Amino acid sequence: MNPPMPIAPWLRIVGCCLAAAHLGALAAPPSVAAAAPVDAMAWLARVKQAALSSNYQGTLVFNAGGVVSSSRVVHFCEGKERYERIDVLDGETRQVYRHNDTTQTLWPRSRVAVVERRDALADFPALPSVDGHSLDSYELRLLGRERMAGHEAQVLLLKPRDPHRFAQRLWAEQASGLLLRADILGSKGELLESAAFSDVAIGGRPRPESVLGPMRRLDGYRIVRPAIAKTQLEAEGWTMARTVPGFQLVSCVKRPLAAAHEAAPGSDSQVLQAVFSDGMTHVSVFVEPFDAQRHKPVATSLGATHTWMQRTGSWWITAMGDVPLATVQQFASALERRP
Repeated sequence: MNPPMPIAPWLRIVGCCLAAAHLGALAAPPSVAAAAPVDAMAWLARVKQAALSSNYQGTLVFNAGGVVSSSRVVHFCEGKERYERIDVLDGETRQVYRHNDTTQTLWPRSRVAVVERRDALADFPALPSVDGHSLDSYELRLLGRERMAGHEAQVLLLKPRDPHRFAQRLWAEQASGLLLRADILGSKGELLESAAFSDVAIGGRPRPESVLGPMRRLDGYRIVRPAIAKTQLEAEGWTMARTVPGFQLVSCVKRPLAAAHEAAPGSDSQVLQAVFSDGMTHVSVFVEPFDAQRHKPVATSLGATHTWMQRTGSWWITAMGDVPLATVQQFASALERRP
């Protein structure tokens, strides 16, 4: 397996920013910090709602470990209907169209269209579900206002209460709450990964046909519909012997092992994927049969994303997420085969 992207087209469409200061320098004055948690929770709720209900279009830039990529995004709503188009501007050409829970990825070079119905994990500028329990692992602070991508923004800091996760710094547009920039910071306040709009226009008239039209025009494309089935770890013969503090299982599915746009017709090899969240970040754990020709134990990192791979009996375990290496190691080691 070659994580993270080959298992599913989960786009990481986010952006480049300046280096971060030390976390201590980010702390708000005592008088502000004392009143900040309630206000910060309200801001996080606004950010979540704005990503779903706002009309916006702009350029997103993602910077992780010096690797920079960008996408052009158009998002709008009409009543309860949501539409989105993403044009990836770097690397192999592809377009992504989303209508509610249907995602369609077009790969023009290979003439493949991958069609999936799924609950998307929160891509920038969205956030995972925000509730009181999901944020027990972070201390919330308001850091004042700054100008970002031509807009006035409220800056928030989520400082972890333990070493199992990274700090996050967010910029939310003052009027709408739309997330304009998100930094992931290391234990010393260093910038690990950053996501931002380099430009964004908020508002505008919905244009559903600009998304629905291309989704219907697939002449000449081979249409691939990956078989993704919801399941449970226990039903597949696995259990988490130990929990990682603050994380909860939010999804468990079986999906094709190969990248959907590269899979040969009739290929049925599958991988089990369990997703854990602490309310602000995710860790994915993948399980597949061990193959001595392909699988070698390794740990990798790119920006804030750490990956740990290991053999467990006749199975190959891969854990990855925007968390410290020790955290993904804990997830991989805690997954055990039931007798």
